[in-house]
Amino acid sequence: MTGQPSLMGEREESFVDLWLFIIVATTIIAILINILALHYGTAAVAANLLYIPIVLAAYWYPRWGISYAIGVSALFIAIVAFVTGGTVAQVAASFVTCLVVIGVAAVVSSLAIHMRKNEVKYRGIFNHSEAGIGLVNNPDHKVNEVNRRFADTLGYEPAEIEARTFVDLWADAADRDRFFQRLASQGNVENLETRFVTKGGATRWMLLSAGMLPDDQFVCTIVDITARKQAEESLIIKDHAISSSLNAIAIMDLDFSITYVNHSLISMMGSRSEREFAGTNLWKCMASPQEIEKIRDTLSHKGSWLGEILLKKTDQTQFYVMLWINLVRNETGNPVCIMASFIDITDRKQMESVKRQALEQIEKNIEQFAILGDHIRNPLAVIVGLSSLAPGDVSDKIILQAREIDRIVTQLDMGWIESEKVREFIKRYYMVGIQDISDTGGAREGLVR
Repeated sequence: MTGQPSLMGEREESFVDLWLFIIVATTIIAILINILALHYGTAAVAANLLYIPIVLAAYWYPRWGISYAIGVSALFIAIVAFVTGGTVAQVAASFVTCLVVIGVAAVVSSLAIHMRKNEVKYRGIFNHSEAGIGLVNNPDHKVNEVNRRFADTLGYEPAEIEARTFVDLWADAADRDRFFQRLASQGNVENLETRFVTKGGATRWMLLSAGMLPDDQFVCTIVDITARKQAEESLIIKDHAISSSLNAIAIMDLDFSITYVNHSLISMMGSRSEREFAGTNLWKCMASPQEIEKIRDTLSHKGSWLGEILLKKTDQTQFYVMLWINLVRNETGNPVCIMASFIDITDRKQMESVKRQALEQIEKNIEQFAILGDHIRNPLAVIVGLSSLAPGDVSDKIILQAREIDRIVTQLDMGWIESEKVREFIKRYYMVGIQDISDTGGAREGLVR
C-alpha cells in the first residue's frame, strides 16, 4: 500500500463500517444474554461477555472506547437494578464488573492510540524515505509491499513491483545467491553492491541492505548508486592514466606540499617509492630558488605557469625540466589543489649546447676565412709590385701566378659567403645561438667585412 496514512491505519479504514456493525451487534447480544442470565440467576458468567464489544470498540475506536465502555456499563447496571429489583449485592457486583470493564477499555484504548501513532510514524518513514523500501515474503520471495521510491528507482509502478518476485529484479545470479545465503545464515545483509534490472531492461547499481522480520518476511532497502559507480570507474581510469603516464605528474595541496606523484616522476627523480615525496614541498626539489616567487605570482594571477626550471634529483644531481603547473578548481571555481607536469629536457638542452658550440666554431671559421684572405692578398700585392722590376718574361710569369693565387683566394671568399648562409640557416631553422651568438656575431661580421 502506498497511500497516505491515517490515525486508524490504511487497511483498517476499509473495515470501519463492518467493525461498527460487529461492535453494536456483539453489544446487543451480550446485553440480551446478561438479561437472560440475570433472569435465571447465572449473571456472574454472562457479565464477562461485555468484554468482547468493549475491547473491540476500544481497539477500533480508541478515542471513543472509554466513553463507549462507560455508556455500556451504565446500561448494564441499570438492567441489573431493574431485573433484580435493586438488590444491593447484585448492583454492587455489577458496578465492580463495570469498573473492570472501563479499566480494560482505558488500557486497550491507550495501547491502540499508541499503536496507531507508531503505525503512522513508521508508515511515514516507509512512504517518504529517500531509500527504496520493500517487504518480501521469504518462502516464495513474493514482493508484498514497496514504497514509491523503490518502484521509481526501477521504473515500475508499485502495483507492478508487487506482482513480481524479488528474484526477478536481480541482474547477477551469483550476487542473488550470495545475498540469500547470507540472509539465511546471518539474518541480515548490509551494504551489498549489486545490479538490478529496471522495467526497461537496463541495469542499475544498487546498495542493498536487508533484515529478517518475525513473520517470515524480510525488509530490504535499495539506494541507486549508479552515478557513484560511474564516477568511481571514471576516477579509476583517470588514476590509471595519470599513474601510467609517460609524463611525470605531481599533485599538491595549495601550500605546494606534494600529496601524489606518479611512477614517471619517481623514476625521473631517482627515487624508489612515493613515500619519499609525501609531505615534501615542491620548492625543495628546485635548484633555482629565484624562480619560486615568479611561479607563485603567475599561478595566483593566471592560474598556470609554463617554463623551464632546474630540478635536483634525490642524489642532488641537477637536470632541466619543462614544468607546466596549474590550479585545479572545483565546480564553483574555487581552487582545491595544484597539478604539475614535468618533462625532462636535459638531453635537449645538451643537444642545444652542442649545436651552439658547432655554430660558434662556424663563426670562428668564417673569421679565419676572412683573415686568411686578407693575409694572402697583402703579400701577393707586394709580390706583384716587385715583379715589375724583373725582366719582361719573368714579370709576366710572376703576375700570371699571382692572378691564379687571387682566383683561389676568391674561391675561398665564395666559401666564406656560403658559410654565412649555412650559419643563418642554422640560426633560423634550428633556433640555436639566436640570442647569445647573434650579438657577438654582429661584431664579428663587421670585422670580417
